[in-house]
Amino acid sequence: MAFTLEDLPIRDDLRGQSPYGAPQKHVRVQLNVNENTHPVPADVAEDIVSSIRQALTTVNRYPDREFSELRQSLADYLQRDTAPGQPLGPEQIWAANGSNEVLQQLLQAFGGPGRSVLGFPPTYSMHSILASGTGTTWIPAQRDDEFRISPETVVAAIREHQPDIVFLCGPNNPTGTPLPIETIEAAYAATDGIVMVDEAYAEFMPADAPSALTLLPGRERLVVSRTMSKAFAFAGARVGYMAAHPAVIDAIRLVRLPYHLSALTQAAAVAALRH
Repeated sequence: MAFTLEDLPIRDDLRGQSPYGAPQKHVRVQLNVNENTHPVPADVAEDIVSSIRQALTTVNRYPDREFSELRQSLADYLQRDTAPGQPLGPEQIWAANGSNEVLQQLLQAFGGPGRSVLGFPPTYSMHSILASGTGTTWIPAQRDDEFRISPETVVAAIREHQPDIVFLCGPNNPTGTPLPIETIEAAYAATDGIVMVDEAYAEFMPADAPSALTLLPGRERLVVSRTMSKAFAFAGARVGYMAAHPAVIDAIRLVRLPYHLSALTQAAAVAALRH
């Protein structure tokens, strides 16, 4: 008989599971992965290529492990969405190979066996998959009508389940539902754990809708995750990032792989952020 995955001494909690993977069809618009349908503009692409070309001249060396220039560029970009008079520094920024890796590192640092993360499906399917992969118990909670989450609903779920981490998604994927800033405030006040707000689609929010970034001052356990995949049309480059208190960034350093962002990725992302 053929030797299969089930014949291996794999972790029991991974048995019977299937790897994540949205179908990759060669069609003009792939709604299942929400790709940006517009290519990178020619002048931006040329700047990125030039930056990668320069980075190649030193690719025999390991990349900047702290990706300092990229963190500064991301901090400068996010500054427009922060609270007035509240500077956002590079020490509050972390980046990785897509926001999926950012969230995986967050779960590695604050989740794991014996710990739990609360989420509100239907939401981004990788949230529960990442929880499973890190041995973190996934707890699904009920949304309100029209897929919304009120402050009362999030507080009730936190009090019932006492999770170590709370995952919120605003705007929600896949429903597009907005996430009220009051709901984030209520969730943070109701728990002593980490509250993560996935803002992968933040650039598509109404102009007058405040980002969770405005809540960062004084909230040391709040994490705001973003990505360059959507608004930047940069899905193939794999650059996700988050903003949080410097202490949270230090915690992520404990679990990250060394040199996890290549010099070429860093150069491409910094160039894209210039535009």
